[in-house]
Amino acid sequence: MPEQKQTKSVEAFAMVGGKSSLKARLLGSACSGVFELALFHPVDTVAKRLMANQKAYSLSVSNVNAIVFQDAANAGFAAKWRSLFPGVGFAAGYKILQRTYKFGGQPYMKEFINRKCGDDLKNIFGATTGKTMVSAVAGSFMGIGEIILLPLDVLKIKSQTNPEVLKGRGVVDIFMKEGRGLYRGAGWTAARNAPGSFALFG
Repeated sequence: MPEQKQTKSVEAFAMVGGKSSLKARLLGSACSGVFELALFHPVDTVAKRLMANQKAYSLSVSNVNAIVFQDAANAGFAAKWRSLFPGVGFAAGYKILQRTYKFGGQPYMKEFINRKCGDDLKNIFGATTGKTMVSAVAGSFMGIGEIILLPLDVLKIKSQTNPEVLKGRGVVDIFMKEGRGLYRGAGWTAARNAPGSFALFG
């Protein structure tokens, strides 16, 4: 799977003289976020707009075109392509920080868990499986902590589906007025991330 290959690549890149390099971990993780954003942000925008559409349309090229490209539906190719990058600033902040946090921080969480309860896990699950469990549990904790970045993801989605809501508003103003509202669904997000990251790093 792409994320599993990405994990192995980051870990391999981070090994310097048998020890993990903090700079290598962070740089490799940040680069993965940049490339993922460049390649998949337009796809994510299309998916979010199709899911957020509330109007009943018959399935046709013109209707899908209007939903996906919105105000740029009748524009040229270049304008249509640019229209698929709304909220790219929020997306960049979210994706780069997310990848740096998760893939850069998981090895440190893994070392911490290994010191605290690594022997217990290896006694319960065996040496090989226990080592895998240490990595998986560390990933799960990192996934739960990822909800701190949730506001950036929420603002990215709003920019993709309803940009008028954020038009003319600064970042500070948005955070001041929205407050905890930007963390709606944090519990469900944590519930999704915990098993997902457990499987990813396990």
